[in-house]
Amino acid sequence: MARAIIRFSNAEIHVGDHTAHISNIIAESPGILYIIGPNGSGKTILLKAISGLDEINDISYTGIDVKPNNARKWLVPQDPWLITLGDTGYDELWLISHNNHSPPANDQLVRRILDKRIGYMSYGERKILEVIKAHNVMPDIACFDEPYSGLDEKYVELAKKLIEDLSKRTLVVIATNKENSYPEGREAHIMVGQLKDGIDPPPPMGASGGIVIERLVVKRGRKRIELEELRLRSGEAVTIIGPNGSGKTSTLLAIAGALKYKGRIEIKGRTGFVPDDTLLVSPGVTLRDVIENLCRHGKECIEQSFFTLKELGVKDGEKPYVALSDGQRRLTLLIPQLFSSRSVLLLDSWLEGIDSRRRRVIYDLINQYLEGGGVVITTLPRGEELDVVEGLPSPYD
Repeated sequence: MARAIIRFSNAEIHVGDHTAHISNIIAESPGILYIIGPNGSGKTILLKAISGLDEINDISYTGIDVKPNNARKWLVPQDPWLITLGDTGYDELWLISHNNHSPPANDQLVRRILDKRIGYMSYGERKILEVIKAHNVMPDIACFDEPYSGLDEKYVELAKKLIEDLSKRTLVVIATNKENSYPEGREAHIMVGQLKDGIDPPPPMGASGGIVIERLVVKRGRKRIELEELRLRSGEAVTIIGPNGSGKTSTLLAIAGALKYKGRIEIKGRTGFVPDDTLLVSPGVTLRDVIENLCRHGKECIEQSFFTLKELGVKDGEKPYVALSDGQRRLTLLIPQLFSSRSVLLLDSWLEGIDSRRRRVIYDLINQYLEGGGVVITTLPRGEELDVVEGLPSPYD
């Protein structure tokens, strides 16, 4: 295995008219390098540049040197790859690594994921599968984009264990917007224009809503998800808490009408949905397309959405939706639904992928939406079993 080196020397990333500066640093294998910066600062683009996948036409960068030129590289994106080759996790691992290495240590969680059919995996389980694949391939440079987002505690510990083990043999690069959250390693900070203080977006236009659920049963593969009763009146919110694979997303999809179910679901008003996997939206659309469709082409909703997104740093309406960062995509899906008179909002994974400054703004907007009569159901990847708790999580969690 070649000794890999990444050097940033007065480095800059240029994307259209956006420029990000990267602190001077040298990192070499084995070890861990953290790329730290807010949403939209260029972390994902930088990982693609390091990995040789900088395919977007208006990207250029200077002062970034990766050696050797023929280093084997691997990228684990924030959202799991949409295309997989195998039917089960074991199939995928064998096909990707060509059976060069056996699966990671005899871990019950690893075996459970690898045994499962990929089509029945939760978002978090698919993320862990990508980490397992990187661990088995053992490239010279392994890049991970927010590898712990959307994972419950036991899966975070498993991901850290696998990544730290990999870092003993190779150079691991982790992109994150959370400072002081990870084990010791070198740090390269991306500096961009700071989000201005005193953001004052217009108040949301949620309509008065309500929801009644009784004896809900949802089947997803061999899993049976049950919710005995849930009643929410205008202005109320709950959080569904449970580990990855426990059925949080399936429950929201059933409420949204996207999955078959047994039982009773009655909803007062229109429903909005922000999925955990933000790449479910068609890849050929622009940011403007998404906003106009979610606003149903209502002029006031479109204007308020663009104003608020611009205040939050998401500015280019003609930019391809897939070229946005995960946090920017989540904001693009959420904001128009706050201004389109929806009565019930379903938010899968709450504020995952959004940096702390923007979290506070979104938290205030959601509370205003609730004060206006809306209803919110969100999810968090925690706990040992599926549970429902009253209220919204703190944006500082």
